Amino acid sequence: LFMTILSETMIENKTNIIMYDYIIVGAGSSGCALTARLINLCPDAKIALIESGDEYLSPLSRPPTEQGSLPNDEFSTSERFPETWNHPKANRGYRTVPQKALNNRQIAITRADAIGGCSVVNALIWTRGFREDWDECMPDGFKGKDIESEFEWLEERIKPVRYETNFLGEKAIQAAESLGYKKTKYSLWESPGTSNGTRIAIDGDGRRQDVYRALGANDSRITLLKGSAEKIIFDYSSEGTPYASGVLLKMGNGSSKELFIQDKGGEVILSCGAIDSPKLLQLSGVGPKHLLEDLDIPLVLDSPVGEGLKDHPLVVMSFEASKLPEKRSPNAINASLYDESLDIQFQFIDGNCNTSFIPLSLIEPCREKKATNIIEKLKNAAALSGMTVLAFILSTLAATVPPFRAKLQTSFGVLLSVMKPTSTGSVMIRSKDPTDAPLIDTGILSDERDMNTMIKAVQKMKELVKTSPLKEVVGAELTPSAEGSDEVKELIRKTASVYHHSTGTCSSCLDDKLRFRGIDRLRVADASSLLFHPRVPTNASSMAVGARCASIIASSTG
Repeated sequence: LFMTILSETMIENKTNIIMYDYIIVGAGSSGCALTARLINLCPDAKIALIESGDEYLSPLSRPPTEQGSLPNDEFSTSERFPETWNHPKANRGYRTVPQKALNNRQIAITRADAIGGCSVVNALIWTRGFREDWDECMPDGFKGKDIESEFEWLEERIKPVRYETNFLGEKAIQAAESLGYKKTKYSLWESPGTSNGTRIAIDGDGRRQDVYRALGANDSRITLLKGSAEKIIFDYSSEGTPYASGVLLKMGNGSSKELFIQDKGGEVILSCGAIDSPKLLQLSGVGPKHLLEDLDIPLVLDSPVGEGLKDHPLVVMSFEASKLPEKRSPNAINASLYDESLDIQFQFIDGNCNTSFIPLSLIEPCREKKATNIIEKLKNAAALSGMTVLAFILSTLAATVPPFRAKLQTSFGVLLSVMKPTSTGSVMIRSKDPTDAPLIDTGILSDERDMNTMIKAVQKMKELVKTSPLKEVVGAELTPSAEGSDEVKELIRKTASVYHHSTGTCSSCLDDKLRFRGIDRLRVADASSLLFHPRVPTNASSMAVGARCASIIASSTG
């Protein structure tokens, strides 16, 4: 009854308002790709793009100060990406519930609150991933040949730059090959074995690529609306089938605004990411029935929205290096190794981005802070990041003691990750208040198979650094060391985190065209839509999903 009254009220209020063909919720990475591709293919479409976050990469958003510096320069300067990862301006500040496999630690989950989404704060890695994953796991229309055309369209505009490895990475590759790993040839698609470079999303000036503009989501035909989507507005067909008819926004000044789609052919498309798309759906009455009933939210559809969350578990190891390379990539990642037998990845990094990776977001910003304030800021950051005592001590020393910081910089680091995790988690709202952060349970390493794989990854890395020619330039381990399997497991429980590559939370609810099953005129197109967990960083994949969604819509309307 409540929804019927609400729907009738909405219909009465549709007079004298703008009706859109498409309302896209979220101007993050996938939302920008979706919007830009859609206006490219459907130039006459009337599109509204909703985003709650601000803009940090446009020159207009960074007016020079009296001293001539740019207040948001950390976002566009690629070498300064460690400062942006949990930047208070552009991060939603989410944290997990206590993670059972990680000694009940709570982990910071970075979700960007910015135009351009996580492409504004991430480590700039651009990778298509493994083509066979798309072929084997995705439906027709999303196979490798289909998604490749979207990657090509994106890359014509993003223009990712490839950086080849330096001598540290080269020695790591040579050591890996002496242990039997195969050397791979450079390809736009990933393959198992060693890789002597990485592609990075930077522009011709070496600055972080502005995805919003590079793709064309800033097209004047698109209406950008700054506000937070609080719920999807639903109506019902004569047969009783719910359909999306609009979105309720909370504007920056605190007022509410209702947006509606055309009665014929209009669609609402969510592109908020694997955390916030399920959150908005649940707030709107689409989700597990028991959850919505407990929170007194009128049920639109009983659905497993929010279940199936996956992420890559992450462990960082760091070692002394006898000399630093003269050449380094902007994000310090210079080479990688993919072990197909275990589906684990080793990312080799050097310089000021390795041991200070614990956590990555903390060290670099602290260098610029005033000494009178630094301890308090570090304590706050430690609380937000769910850091261990050891990480807090390392971070404090690195931020305040130059000789200690120099020691950490003269190092060789490795990011270890299980790339095909079996552990799953969930995203569930905690209340009907849209401003409340959701309950995020990554379930990271909760499946014993993932924990055993991570233990083997640590052991393999210890073997690698003792193998020539890497052992000639790499010395003692700087991060805490453990030898036996039980000791390594306990160390993982104390120090592991996530790679912030969340996927899958809406995938079981969608058809092969990303339409929401059981609800008309509603799609979801972002990392939550993926039926598989990419074995690579997920930013490019989520953008390809957004672009592919636009191509599917265009083909059906043409």
